[in-house]
Amino acid sequence: MIEIDEIFRSIIYIKNAEGRETISQMDCVKNFRALQKIVPKPPEEKAYKSIYYFILEYIKKCDADIQEVPSFEFIKNHFKNVEGSESIIVILDKIKGQQPYVGMDYRTIVKQYNEQQQILELDKVLNNAQKIASSGLDIMKGKRKTKLKGISDSISYIARETRSFSEKENGIKTESQIVSEEDIKEAKEDYNKAEANPEGSIGIQTWLQDIDESTGGLKSGELMIITAFTGHCKTTFALNMAYRALYGGWNTAFVTLEMSFKEIRDKIYVLHSCNPRFKILWPQYAHLVGKISYNNVIYARLNAEEKEYYFKVCDDFDTHTEDSVYGRFYIWQPDKTVTTLSDVELKFRQYQQDLQLTGRNLEFGVIDYISLMGADEGERSRDHNETTNNIVKNLKRLCITFNNGMGMRILSPHQCNRDGYREAKKNEGIYDLTAISNNHEVERSADLVVSEYKFDNDGDNNRLKFCCLKNRRNKFFKPFDACIDFDTGFIWNYTHSIENADNIIDISELV
Repeated sequence: MIEIDEIFRSIIYIKNAEGRETISQMDCVKNFRALQKIVPKPPEEKAYKSIYYFILEYIKKCDADIQEVPSFEFIKNHFKNVEGSESIIVILDKIKGQQPYVGMDYRTIVKQYNEQQQILELDKVLNNAQKIASSGLDIMKGKRKTKLKGISDSISYIARETRSFSEKENGIKTESQIVSEEDIKEAKEDYNKAEANPEGSIGIQTWLQDIDESTGGLKSGELMIITAFTGHCKTTFALNMAYRALYGGWNTAFVTLEMSFKEIRDKIYVLHSCNPRFKILWPQYAHLVGKISYNNVIYARLNAEEKEYYFKVCDDFDTHTEDSVYGRFYIWQPDKTVTTLSDVELKFRQYQQDLQLTGRNLEFGVIDYISLMGADEGERSRDHNETTNNIVKNLKRLCITFNNGMGMRILSPHQCNRDGYREAKKNEGIYDLTAISNNHEVERSADLVVSEYKFDNDGDNNRLKFCCLKNRRNKFFKPFDACIDFDTGFIWNYTHSIENADNIIDISELV
């Protein structure tokens, strides 16, 4: 067992009996950064907290070029003059007698200590969850007592209480003095890793050329919001992008809060039947590509040839050749009335564990959609807009921290406000930031915000207008038109082509 005294020994500057330093100031500072603000646990929580925050404030007051930690004598003298600090003095003497560590040795014992503490926390959470599931349990939330009982409450409790575990162990560096040998070396190593693995910078494409040329695709750690008014194909766009991720080999999780599992599954299969690749792969069915109607599938109205083609399309997902290695595609329809981000994160972690068995990772998440989610305990508000803002902010955090800091991409539809819709209707479908003014965190936290407008005029009812409201890392793309086939849900550019199976396939006449 790693004791907390061992952790603290290596962040305090101590000299031995001969007056020689046991750990250099530079190593002490590095160790303190590695500690990453781990808050000690009982039995003597307050005493260790006091020492930790004293060291933290000391470092903050140092000159940026020569940061250092306080000496053992300085800390002890300080607390001798603070009333009621007798226990801290005793603890400091215990700390001084421990073995010091530096570099990877120190980072290793910090990780081990973290894991020990999390096991203790997890035991407590699981014991409480068992009580909630069987007999019920009163949980204090601030000054309010809440009664939790049943399997559903137990699962939500586990999701909420374990949410911070992955954050504590993700190993993400969040603080440093970068004019240092350590950070210069890390910056060079990061560049070399990116150069050796150029695929790591590839993003998930939309197959809409204007967006893809501007963004390079949605990359790890990025949050994309597609905003539109009610009935303007937000979910359809999300399904198209999710399908294209699946087709491109990306492992995807689709959380549906509005449609059923079966609806999402069948819509993905219908979208697959629109893939121009099948014109080449199965020329005998070329005339059916893009012609399998979703309604004809769910009501079993396909003729014999259509049924044969549709079944071959479904079977294709179970075929793995050199030119068709698909990603995994998970669909989750929660059975709860209110689904929180903690619930979603727990489900994503389950999918990640499943994928890791085959050496893969969960790379893309779609949540349909933000406004239908509920707030976690402690973040609830009577203001729906404030709740939505908190969810968006936490979604961005999840993008960055998921899978121990490896990150993931997340797309979520968002319903714009009525004023923004009215202005877009007057302006040929072009939205501006007014459309998301009630949810400021969408503009602030998202990396890419795209608006979508569906035209309803006679002869123009399969046209969509896409606009860029925010693009954090790249230039904005100009507003452009795209087509949608409502029978299949397939969205494509008016005149552009896509590349598949080493051939340029024109899809302008797909529908």
